[in-house]
Amino acid sequence: MNNQQFGFLVFICSAFIASVSALNACGGKVFVEDEVVIDAPTDADCVWQIETETDRILAISAVRDENLQQLLTIRDGLVEGSPILLAEEQQEIVYTTQSTAEIRLQKMPKTSASHFQLKIQKAVVCPTDLGLESNCTRLIDDVSCHCASFTKRNQTDQVAFCDDNGMLLVSIETPEEDQAISDTWGLGSDFWTSCVKNFGRWVWEATGKNLYPGYVNWYPIAEPFCNDQWDANYTCMLIGYNGLHWASYHCDGVWGAVCELHP
Repeated sequence: MNNQQFGFLVFICSAFIASVSALNACGGKVFVEDEVVIDAPTDADCVWQIETETDRILAISAVRDENLQQLLTIRDGLVEGSPILLAEEQQEIVYTTQSTAEIRLQKMPKTSASHFQLKIQKAVVCPTDLGLESNCTRLIDDVSCHCASFTKRNQTDQVAFCDDNGMLLVSIETPEEDQAISDTWGLGSDFWTSCVKNFGRWVWEATGKNLYPGYVNWYPIAEPFCNDQWDANYTCMLIGYNGLHWASYHCDGVWGAVCELHP
């Protein structure tokens, strides 16, 4: 590796995959599959053209918490005249509104660090809400989106509601996601999930993954084998039962829903 190549590094960790073309000492074209970290020199003016999948956006942040506005000019798109994105006060991440961006880094004073690290992630668009009686937020990370709908529908209609909004009815596969939903919307709210019982097996329909042997959080007296004794039609899972837990219920019951979308 020569000095020119070494000046611009894109680190690819095992947790993500990045496809990068036209590597230069300062600037270049970068296609973001998932996440990249650019280690850029600060002793020259650099320009990068960033792109990801057409139905996704970019989340741009400084790894070492530098003030983005002081160091960078980020344009929302690659066409001439694309608007400049400005970070709001206390905002650590700048989101584009489309799948491309141009990033310009001006030459820094000699007293500055010799390199500047910039993290660029592929993200989904997260709306403010999905209409009346709903709320959306980046609940578990900086790139995904969860939306709670408090309008009561049966499980099938909630699947269709999420799908109509380009999302999926939630699949809760980690305790962290479960707790985040509970902390954000759980008080007094029950929500349908995508987990249903098919031919005796509980499956997250949105992902096609079996529930067992994964994470579970059934309420002790509402576990499926108990409910099956009362009603064999308890074949859909809702969350928020007795505050924090899961319960099986008949699918035509009407409850709220949590929709989700991941990159």
